[in-house]
Formats: sequence, C-alpha cells, structure tokens
Amino acid sequence: MVQIGKHVTIGALWMVGMRLIDRGIGLVSMFVLARLLSPDDFGVVAMAMTVFGVIEIGGQFGFDIALIRNRQASRAHYDSAWSMSVGYGVFTAIALAALAIPAAIFFNEPRLQSIMLALAAIALVQGFENIGVIDFRKNFRFGDDFQLMFWKKISSFVVGLSFAYLLNTYWALVLGIAASRITGVFLSYALHSYRPRFDLSEARGLLVFSRWILLKGIIDYAIDRGPDFIIGRFLGANALGLYRVARDISTLPTTELMFPIMRAVFPGYAAVAHDRQMLANSFMMVQGSILMITLPAGVGMVMLADPIVKLLLGPKWIPAVPLIQVLGLYGILTIFQATNTSVFNVLGKPHWGAALKAAEVLFLLPAMFTLYALGYQLVEIAWAIVGAQVLVIPAGILMTRQLLKVGFRDRLAVAWRPVIASAIMALILAWQFMQTDLEVSAASASWLLFKAIPTGMIVFASTILLLWTIAGAPDGPERHLLAMVKGWFPRGLSRRV
Repeated sequence: MVQIGKHVTIGALWMVGMRLIDRGIGLVSMFVLARLLSPDDFGVVAMAMTVFGVIEIGGQFGFDIALIRNRQASRAHYDSAWSMSVGYGVFTAIALAALAIPAAIFFNEPRLQSIMLALAAIALVQGFENIGVIDFRKNFRFGDDFQLMFWKKISSFVVGLSFAYLLNTYWALVLGIAASRITGVFLSYALHSYRPRFDLSEARGLLVFSRWILLKGIIDYAIDRGPDFIIGRFLGANALGLYRVARDISTLPTTELMFPIMRAVFPGYAAVAHDRQMLANSFMMVQGSILMITLPAGVGMVMLADPIVKLLLGPKWIPAVPLIQVLGLYGILTIFQATNTSVFNVLGKPHWGAALKAAEVLFLLPAMFTLYALGYQLVEIAWAIVGAQVLVIPAGILMTRQLLKVGFRDRLAVAWRPVIASAIMALILAWQFMQTDLEVSAASASWLLFKAIPTGMIVFASTILLLWTIAGAPDGPERHLLAMVKGWFPRGLSRRV
C-alpha cells in the first residue's frame, strides 16, 4: 500500500506539473489571441464548439475509467473500446456536416457553416486515436502521458498564434484546435506500441459500466456548455465570447488544478477500493490537499480579476471583469465537490455522480432562461451557475457519507484551516486595493499584481501554518508538504529546517 501511495503522489505531481505547463501555454496563447482577435471571433468559434460538443459528448463512454478500473482487461476490451470510438468519430463527422446549416440558422450566424465542416474533418481523424495510451495512467507511466498532452498543446499554440498573426480572423482558433487533435492521434501511435484492431466482442460489457459515465458526461456538458446556447442564441457572439473567455480564466486556479490531481488519484483509489477505511482516509487527505492548493488560488482570482484583465487582455475585454468574479465563485464552490465523483466511480456507483449533476442542470438552465426573460443582463444571468452549485453541495456530502462514513465534521476538520487562511488573505488584498487607484492602466495593473500575488501567497502560507500549529500539528496536507520541502534540502541542512 505504501508503494501505491508513492505512485499516486508521484502521479499527482506529474499531473499537476503537466497541467500547469499545459494551461500556462494555453494562457499565453489565449492572452495573445485576445489581443489579436475580438470577443466576436471567440464567440463564433464557441458557437461551433458548442454544437460540436453536443455530438461529441455522446461518444464519451468513459472507456478509460472502465479499462483502468478493470485490472484483468484483455486485448478484446481495448480493441472493442477503440472500435466504438472509431465508429462514433465517423458518426460525429456526418452529424456535424448535416447540422452546419441548421446551426447557422439557430444562432443567426452564417459563418458557422464553414467552421462546422472543418470540425467534421477533425472529428473523423480524432476517432482513430490509439486506445493503448490509457495504459500510461493505468500503469503509472505519467511521463509518457505528459509527453502526449504537452506536444498537443505546443502544436495548438504554434499553429493558432501563427495564423492569428497572418489572418487576424477566427480561423486561427479553428486551426489551433485541428493541430492539437490531429497531433494527438499521430503521437498516440508513436508513443505506444499497441496496435488496435476492429473487434466488438466486449462492447456490451464496456457499455454496461460506461452508460452512467456517459450520462454524467452529457449532464456535465449541459452544465458547461448549456449556457452557451442561451447566451449565444439571445445575446449574440460578442456576449458569448466574453462569457467563454471569462469562464476559462475564472476557473483556471480551481478546476484546472483539480483535474490533474484527480486524474492521478483515480488509479490509487482503484487500488485501495476494497478497503473502505483506507479509501476514506485517502479521500480526506486528497480533499484537504486540494483545498490547500486551489482555494487560495481561486480567491486570488476573484480579487485580482480587474488588473488581470487590464494587463493581459486589454481594454476591449473590460466587460469580462465582473463575469470572472462571479464565475470565480463558482470555481471555488466546485472545490468542495472535487473528489466525490472519483469515489462514486471507483466503487461502481457512477449513477450517483450523474444524479448530482442532473439536479444541478435541472436548476441551472431554467434559471438562466428565466433571468434572461426577466430582462437581466449577462453578469446577472451568470449568478445562476453559482446558485446551481450551492444547491448540490449538501447532497454530495450526504452521498459520500453513506459510502465512506465521512461526515460534515470530517470535512470541516480538513477545510477550516484553508478556508480561514483564504479569508484572511482576501481581507489583506482588499485593504491593499483600498490604498490603490482602482482605475489603473495596464502599467499600473502590472505593478499591482507584482505586489498583490506575493502578498497573498505569504499571508496564506503563514496563516495556515499558524492555524495548523495551534491545532496541534495534526497529520494532514501541511505535514506532507513540510516533509516534501525538507526533502529538497541536503540531509544535514534539512534537520534544521
């Protein structure tokens, strides 16, 4: 079990590093593209990707989860998963081509037709990705997984920025998407020796498990992209462009950090799933670690939205500031649900996660449409996303309590220190802003960020260590982090750290 824990820890570090590099490249790309392109350009591509996602999500069967979870998976299982992926890629391409004109009519946006046809070609190629790369995570080969994701992002970065500079149109975004996905297909065969064959002998068994993963994926998509239909249809491409960029930026410190951690944690959960107590202990440790890493980052994003936009995006994106702040609150709330889904999946109850997401989407979309019908604007409509997340948090706590006997007090025991430390950090940053002219230029924004970011980090770190010491230095993320820091020093020096 110690070896499994070591693999999970190393994997989590790989995944966090991978995601930081991936999103770092993505951030640079987005900020440069935002300077070269307009919210309207981002909006029209977001419309096309919304339709693309509706079809694509139908093929998200969660075969990776099923194959990682099944330690006795045979070649027939892998080949069946690949064959179904290829088949769905063909279906997606045909469906996108058929929907090109209807989508353009729905959004009242004729530019969608050509974009949809380009996405159809991308979907056809992507369906052939080598299923063997799932073994990278299953066998804790996170370095290979890192290579795959890294080169996909680099190809998108180079192609997207090059064509944005040359063409100065939304086609740069489309070509960047194409470069990433096509590169992923070629690299999947270059990095893994597995060569899939057409075989559907294990399709039924895979689909029995994956149906709930698919349902949850559809609901997740409705939560993530459902608002795009309402905003794009009724408020237009410019509003949708502002919303998508604001959502991407606002959730960077939270969901984008949680994703790699949970991606690495799942194989470790699967290895100890037979022991509920050990799984519960792992669950609480991961929950505490995620809160300590992502909560201060999420709070910082909400507090620093104004100077970030002025410095990195430019004046045409100023209307995105209040959106980033509202959606940043949503990102913070998702932290408290972070590890639930992985536990549901590893214990063979993916339908529990689907039920939670169904409740969220059943509140979200009607609430957004109602707010629009009442005459509210984009920022007010975005509050429905926050409300939907607040609605499901108590239900998630009750569900995990039933499975792992982890109650509210257990969660509070790992949450109170990062929550209080983040609140104190926010108060210090707010006081710092009160001493500053809020109508700052890009140059002033850079100086404000230069002061605020290290201030926030120092305040949070010192506060959480103080609270941990006052609590009696219990076993938790703080202890593991300190042990890791000591490991970076030479042996003689580490005794004095």
